[in-house]
Amino acid sequence: MITIHEKNSTTFDTLGLGALLPSLCVVKEELNGLYELELEHPYDQWGKWEDIEKERILVASTPRGKQPFRIYHIKPDMNGIQVNARHIFYDLLDNLCLNISVSGSAQTVLNGIKNAFAYTMHFTFSTNMLGTGAVTASKVNPIAALLSDDEDASSFVKTFGGEIMRDGFTITMKTSIGQDRGVAIRYGKNLVGLEISEDISEVATRIYAYGKDGVAMSGGYRDSPYISSYRYPKIHVFEDSSLTYYELPEAVQALFDEGCDLPKVNIKANFQMLSQIAEYKEYSVLEEVQLGDVVTVSNVKMGFHKKAKVISYEWDCLLEQYNEVELGDFVADLTSSVTSGEKSLSTAVSASTEVKQVFNLVNGVATITSQGLYICIDTNSIDTATKIYHFGSSGLRFSSSGINGTYKTILDTNGKRV
Repeated sequence: MITIHEKNSTTFDTLGLGALLPSLCVVKEELNGLYELELEHPYDQWGKWEDIEKERILVASTPRGKQPFRIYHIKPDMNGIQVNARHIFYDLLDNLCLNISVSGSAQTVLNGIKNAFAYTMHFTFSTNMLGTGAVTASKVNPIAALLSDDEDASSFVKTFGGEIMRDGFTITMKTSIGQDRGVAIRYGKNLVGLEISEDISEVATRIYAYGKDGVAMSGGYRDSPYISSYRYPKIHVFEDSSLTYYELPEAVQALFDEGCDLPKVNIKANFQMLSQIAEYKEYSVLEEVQLGDVVTVSNVKMGFHKKAKVISYEWDCLLEQYNEVELGDFVADLTSSVTSGEKSLSTAVSASTEVKQVFNLVNGVATITSQGLYICIDTNSIDTATKIYHFGSSGLRFSSSGINGTYKTILDTNGKRV
């Protein structure tokens, strides 16, 4: 049921002005992107169509329950009325933040953005995200302050990453709004109703890495297990001046773990078309997912498995079911703010605020590398320390002559004192 409410409504637990009788009503939502409703209504004999006016609010079903959408465009024709409405969240487009300069926790930054509004609005902002950061901006609307990914802009998602959950007037920023429900699909051919694209233009199967002071990783190169799946090795140069010689192998392995050696995958499942073919049952599990959920996709030809995220959908509000679900590649780091199915390798190699904070913690007195844990006694860097404890595959050891010196074993791998 689609109901319509006056433009100043803030609660929607009644029928409002009444229920409409649309011939079509669909909602489209993208992860950290658009959230809109399209409606078509005939000129009914009861005159319900006359209630449709700009700025009034439509309440319709979505995969996450009933949601309000404000009408911003009406187009009547000979057959009826076509209506476009945005989620109530987009009321924030009308406001302005003249000046934002706030730092601290994620919640503190959200509060600072709200406090910068030119006038108060009926929204609440909350987050469960950790870490600290800052947002500095001027003369921007609140949505840009929250979600802008422009290169020169400062915003919440550029600082903390995360994904937005829009539930009426409640706005929540989360590391991820979805979950991994264990849904998996296998594909090896294109089907009617299943549009699959793979892009290998940014694949890297051999990485040359160098870090602090221009020092290259041991051996220079690290190869992907998928290197033979392509005609030639696809070489990528990775540079991070904050990483030491000992940390580079782990950083390169993280790139492979994140899928830089696999094609970018985008899958659109059109359920109306899929339902007409026998193979439909294989993909009907996608009807159980929600925006932001993680799905395992497997290419049966290449023999790889990787994670994809539900990045958009189209929902039939009348039948209360999906028309289409789109899965897109994503990078499983803390700053991913996915707005399309394409993510570049440059995103994969950029560390989030939280990851950088962890590096700052361990890249000092305590340093974690693929070789184990190093604890410096007389300085705060393994490059300059003389006295160092090392805990790794040889047990707990001590060196009084630096990281490359002679180690004395204190505890063996069975926990016995030597």
